[in-house]
Amino acid sequence: MNQETPQEDGQQPAALPREIIELLIEFSIGVHRFAMYPPGHPSQGPVAENIIERLSQIFRERGLLSIGVAPSQLIIEEIATDEKHPVLSDLARRLHAHQIGALTFEKGAAVPQVISLLETLAQNPERGGKPIGSLPADEIPTWEHVALSPLGYDRLHLQDLAEGDGEYSNRATKLWIGLAQAAMASEDPMDWESTPDAGSLAKRIQENREEGAHDKAIVGYLAQLANELKRSTGDDSQEIRDQVSTLITKLDKATLYRLMEMGGDFSQRKRFLLDANQSLAVDAVMRILEAAAATSEQTISHSMTRLLTKLAVHAESGAARVRDQADTALRDNVKELVEDWELADPNPDAYTLMLDDMAQSSPVFSPSSMDAELAGRDRLVQMALEVDAVGPTVKRAVLELMDEGRVGHLLKMIDGDPPGKNAAAVLREFITNPNQLRRLLSRDDVESEALQVVVDRMGDEAIEPLLDVLADSEARAVRRKVFDCLVGIGPNIRDPVMRRFDESRWYVLRNLLALVQHLEEIPEGFDAAAYMRHKDARVRREAFPLALRDPRGRVRTLAAGLSDPDERLVRMALAEIQRVGALQETLVPTLLNRVVRGDRDPEIQILGIHTLVVTQSSLARDALLDAVVVGRSLFGRPKLAANTGEVIMALWVLQSAWSGDPKVLPVLKVARRSRDPEIKAAVSGGGKR
Repeated sequence: MNQETPQEDGQQPAALPREIIELLIEFSIGVHRFAMYPPGHPSQGPVAENIIERLSQIFRERGLLSIGVAPSQLIIEEIATDEKHPVLSDLARRLHAHQIGALTFEKGAAVPQVISLLETLAQNPERGGKPIGSLPADEIPTWEHVALSPLGYDRLHLQDLAEGDGEYSNRATKLWIGLAQAAMASEDPMDWESTPDAGSLAKRIQENREEGAHDKAIVGYLAQLANELKRSTGDDSQEIRDQVSTLITKLDKATLYRLMEMGGDFSQRKRFLLDANQSLAVDAVMRILEAAAATSEQTISHSMTRLLTKLAVHAESGAARVRDQADTALRDNVKELVEDWELADPNPDAYTLMLDDMAQSSPVFSPSSMDAELAGRDRLVQMALEVDAVGPTVKRAVLELMDEGRVGHLLKMIDGDPPGKNAAAVLREFITNPNQLRRLLSRDDVESEALQVVVDRMGDEAIEPLLDVLADSEARAVRRKVFDCLVGIGPNIRDPVMRRFDESRWYVLRNLLALVQHLEEIPEGFDAAAYMRHKDARVRREAFPLALRDPRGRVRTLAAGLSDPDERLVRMALAEIQRVGALQETLVPTLLNRVVRGDRDPEIQILGIHTLVVTQSSLARDALLDAVVVGRSLFGRPKLAANTGEVIMALWVLQSAWSGDPKVLPVLKVARRSRDPEIKAAVSGGGKR
């Protein structure tokens, strides 16, 4: 919620405590400082100490601080920072660019942890770096009292939508996309084609039961959406209103209660409910009302609940005139009920009896014909199991139920039948065969749980159909779920995957290579290095870690990575060299000519210079000297080049790796006497990092 937007009822929006604002500002300064200066710069320690001091003030009142991340705002306990605040909005954008959904500090955080965190965040993903949140879960940096919660690969596309123009430019849509980003955490190497629907979001929120920071961010988005939608108009806002309402109705009771408990104190829940009452569909209002009442220990009489439920039915399915009247009546009743929630049960006995009578009357409309048909098909299958007979009519009913996403329900029904019956075996085999698996995957909204149930029942028979869908499905969401299923099957996918490498489509090859990465051993005879020459960089990126696993070709693979025109692949090669802590002599010319001196982004060049710290090559030493020395004075002293990021890093590497070298000593001596504080700082330390 923008802090400059007044509430309609005259209340001022909640503001963050001063100490939290000061912490966020100090943290933003720290990220900038660590990005500007080389590691070990003397100005970095004090800013980390200032952050710890701010945290200690905050931890006098609490033991945990969770910060949700939106594209241009930070969210703490439902309260969002001002989008117009230049420092805080810049920090939000930096964290969001790293695909970070939340940042959590616990009591006990220390200076070394904060320094490591700032060093991690200082890398700029918008300049070719790899976002932290896109790393596999086991590669995301962790600290004892500091945690980063990632978004996922799919957020790259969503970020573009949130920051774009046109149909995604209104605030409600941006908030909805931000909610999707906070909810949809994924480690899959594939991205999503569009914003996840409400059903997908609800499922993911329900799965993240241990992610308190994520829950706080989600509640913050919901509160902002409810407030924004009550005064937004237009088709875009109506679409978001429908999506938010659907999300609320799709959440199970336990999850909704959990979110409401995360939503702050009684007054904050009350405000959220009143806003939702003005902006969301009536069925969503009823779900929030029930959860808010339970978590706030408020009583709604049984009769009042039944009356509100009755009004909700009329508002959703009655005639046009009845719908309008019922909708207005329900919202008025909810408003009065919530505003007087301090009363245990405001209804007198006579009124309670009247409400009971009203609530027991028949609804305006009976259940929809679609629900009746599904119930009839369900009953038909149950009867077939009871009489132990299966015919074409029953199989057709099963197919129709599968088309409605009721696979899991069908299998539970069949498994519940006594063992030994022929009908259960026939239907189980009918549902879990390759043709039905392909039919199930033809739906863009296939449920992950239902798909996993079928794959588990089929075992290895599911591999070929899954690979077919992975290659041919146009829905990226389906391909993502298929990929997960194949990885879950394990080593038995090896031979079927190997038979598919005659493919020419880049995205198929990329996914096949990603599957091979999950095998403990690379199949004998498979040459991953051959795919390092593929014309599409996305294929080369997946081939690179596989090719590195061949010890005979590691140097050749690293050289190919350093020479690649794709800067993400160059970063991968440099990161591998730094991870090992050694640079083969034969790779030094490639690194110098294709990275340090090549036509690269300055950040890539600086990273390449930094990588030279792991070699003792005289060729590297001389190249660094050439980079920092531009001539000699009248007295023969070296003249240093002007201060640039490349020069600062080169001086730091010379100090770290060649501080005792006779050729280097005169240069370091001049640098230590420099009037430029950054040049002096670069050569003031010692030792490799």
